[in-house]
Amino acid sequence: MVKLPSIFSSGMVIGKDAKLWGFATPHERVVATFMDETYETVADESGRFDLCISAREFGGPYMLNVGGVTIHDVYVGKVWLCGGSSNMDESASRAELLHDEKILENPQIRVFHAEKGFSFSAPAKDLAGKWHSATGWFLEHIPLMPYHFAKTLLEKDPDIPVGLICIPLGGTKIESWLPEEAVQNYPDHFAEFKNIQQPDLLKKTRDESDRRVKAWQNSLAMKDKGISERWFAPEYDDTMWETRMLLDSAKLPRHGSVWLRKKIVLPEMCGSVTLRFGRVENSVTVYINGKVAINVPYLFPPCACVLPEGLLKEGENTIAIRIVGDSHNPKIIPGKEYALVYPSGRTDLDGRWKWRTGAVMPMCAPSVYFPSLPCGVYNFMLAPLLGLRIDGIIWNQGESNTARPYEYKAIFTELANHLHKHFGNAPLIYTQIANYIDPYSYNFIEGFGTPGEYWAVLREQQRRCADIPNTAMVVTIDCGEYNDLHPTNKKIVGKRFALHARRLAYGEDIITDGPTVTKAEYSAGRLTIYFKHAEGLWAKDGHPLLDVIDEEGSAHRLFAAIWDDALNVIVGDMNPTLVRFGWADCPLVPLYNAYCLPASPFEIEITHV
Repeated sequence: MVKLPSIFSSGMVIGKDAKLWGFATPHERVVATFMDETYETVADESGRFDLCISAREFGGPYMLNVGGVTIHDVYVGKVWLCGGSSNMDESASRAELLHDEKILENPQIRVFHAEKGFSFSAPAKDLAGKWHSATGWFLEHIPLMPYHFAKTLLEKDPDIPVGLICIPLGGTKIESWLPEEAVQNYPDHFAEFKNIQQPDLLKKTRDESDRRVKAWQNSLAMKDKGISERWFAPEYDDTMWETRMLLDSAKLPRHGSVWLRKKIVLPEMCGSVTLRFGRVENSVTVYINGKVAINVPYLFPPCACVLPEGLLKEGENTIAIRIVGDSHNPKIIPGKEYALVYPSGRTDLDGRWKWRTGAVMPMCAPSVYFPSLPCGVYNFMLAPLLGLRIDGIIWNQGESNTARPYEYKAIFTELANHLHKHFGNAPLIYTQIANYIDPYSYNFIEGFGTPGEYWAVLREQQRRCADIPNTAMVVTIDCGEYNDLHPTNKKIVGKRFALHARRLAYGEDIITDGPTVTKAEYSAGRLTIYFKHAEGLWAKDGHPLLDVIDEEGSAHRLFAAIWDDALNVIVGDMNPTLVRFGWADCPLVPLYNAYCLPASPFEIEITHV
């Protein structure tokens, strides 16, 4: 009996020249029929068989039969693998909640929604998942960045379906996506991999972590007076509580729970009401009139939801907030929207709130995040897909590698070579990490680290990866949010991915890059930095800032002027050796060309002429 991997299932998209494989009885003859053509092969000694099939034209739906297994709703189109970490995975529902961005149905976009997981034993032969069209209930679950990438491709070729094989997993490092033979080249990572392979170590580590976290949570629940005294109830008397501004985190406990209460008066409202309560570390529960409106269990997702009908009422309403800080301090993130939004208006929720500490706790050590370890997600999610014939790969990842940035280019090059080898040298288009102020890159109390430096170094490592053949980098230095690791503007990133795809995969003669630094020259007290793709060079929100490094290693931050599509700066009589642009976690002034495409941050040696 023939068995096919999950990727070859009803609703799938294949290219005009597709490769299929599956498993049957050893030496069994396997016959396939597609678009009135017949193909046959024989399974090898292990039972595996491979078939190549062709299609005359794009479109669908068609029916494919392989060894008696019928696959319905098969489409012929463009096929892209979408991988990386959480920003590639963020769903459309978040954009709708935070920005009223309506995601439109498009049956020409079809997504293989893969099961997420990891394995440290051996590469898997199948990756569970299911194909969905960008319609109906699945629309709110569709990954937003791939969706906008496909939607942009369809604007040019609306009759060619786009298949998105989505395999991102949040928090993964670049080494998580490498095979064992590649990880062997990096002793520290290989030791990590061999360590987690010890018998029962993974289960033991997970069980100990679960027990530790559960014990901490149980202890907090017993100590938290807000729970035992029902501080969330509307009738609770908070007269004696102190007040503070919502965003004031001064003198809050380093770990434990904090409660806030506020009474608001609302008009009569018709239609749905959306709560947008920014982002909170580490977790938050919002009570409205004594009932739980939303619970966000960890620090990255936004605290936003459409409220159940009837939860709010005309007149006075009581809102109570419980914030828990386990491995991080409990705090509300500034710069976000804190409001109730309804068709007839909005009620802001910032300003002064009553507050009280629920319980003070020791820090809860964070759990081991197994997907970030070497080889795990490669074995589970990527290895089963090797050999597919695809148009290309889009990749968004890097934030989890900022603690060890200097090795990134070498490891990413290993990944790129592996992907090119097993996906027919398909183009690889990846993003450079976006602008973001990392609050944990520098310890101001104990005085170690350099604010933003590791993020800048990792971007430079990614910039240098653009030299890898058949590879392109999407610059996103203007797409992030200073206060959120997961910016919501995925549309512009998807469009830039598509721009590179049109050139690299489909051969269009178009400009896809922003100003790309080529050289820096010093002469007679003046430094000039030259670019390609710099037509119409301009800076947004100010003058470009450069860090010029002298022969003693000291950095001098200087403003530059734009002349003749180059950056120019007077440096005086110093002896400059190196110049950096955008050398921070969240650079202030982006640089663009006439196509409104941004320049990558960079570091380049200076030539004396």
